[in-house]
Amino acid sequence: MRWPRLHQAVLEGDRAALALALSEGASVFELEPGMGNSALHLAVQRGDTELVSLLLEAGAPVNLQTPTHGVTPLMVAVWHRQPAVVAQLLAHPQINPQLVSHFGLTALGLTEFGAADSDPFGQQQSEQMAQLLAQYGHDRAQWEASQPLFLVITNPGLSEAQKRDKVTTLLANGAEVNACWPVDGSGNDGHTPLLIAAREGMASVVRALLEGGADQTLADHYMAAVPLHKAAYMGHAEVIELLAHFPGFHRVKDLQGPNNGYTPLHDAVWHGHRQAVLALLTHGVRTDLTGYDGQTPAQMAQALGYLEILSLLQSQ
Repeated sequence: MRWPRLHQAVLEGDRAALALALSEGASVFELEPGMGNSALHLAVQRGDTELVSLLLEAGAPVNLQTPTHGVTPLMVAVWHRQPAVVAQLLAHPQINPQLVSHFGLTALGLTEFGAADSDPFGQQQSEQMAQLLAQYGHDRAQWEASQPLFLVITNPGLSEAQKRDKVTTLLANGAEVNACWPVDGSGNDGHTPLLIAAREGMASVVRALLEGGADQTLADHYMAAVPLHKAAYMGHAEVIELLAHFPGFHRVKDLQGPNNGYTPLHDAVWHGHRQAVLALLTHGVRTDLTGYDGQTPAQMAQALGYLEILSLLQSQ
């Protein structure tokens, strides 16, 4: 089997070759053709923290699951008993230890998978890795408890007005307005408070956050979407109006998402949100950009049968 360039450098433990390949544009997303491992999966198995660092610094996806058995680099580190690498991966801001392999085990589950009862060293290593994962969970729970903005905004027992008032008070007392939620499969992965509020259409909360210095150019983890994408996709025209009057709007108003090439206008058209489309057009968004499917917003509206929206777009 012919290995991709990054994989070959990792297999040889050649840090200089790996660094050179990365500098020349070799993709950290490339998989080997046998089992679908990334170069990071192989580096983790070797237990080479320097190789792992080089790949992570180059943007290697830390939670990538192989297509064959669904293991992440963290699972590989646990499975191959590499505690130093386990600690290294757990320190990554986007790590998600809750992912489940195709055979039903998480990273924690793999700490009990393989080491025989008669193998004291293996048992010791397994316990060490279980402790690392437990410490990660403890530290994250403490961090979550220290982020009251998220707790308020996501509290289903509070009205929007109550959330707005509490957010205003918290910001006045120094709450971190641009804090980012961990990657945990909650649906709020990599979200700032503003991203959540914009997605949920809480206009008064959005205003309070923006007035408190929230950055509307920060994107989420899933789709690299900004608050304007969220508001457009969900049809929150009032939120779009608010965003248009705060710093950063002109940097994101035509931003094409890296997953599908859609602008906020595409997102509004996609689900037939006429008022959101109108709000975006009022603030001068482009109508000529195409998504990865080759469609402009007008072509999308026509394909989906949104004739009133199509008329709006054609009138520009």
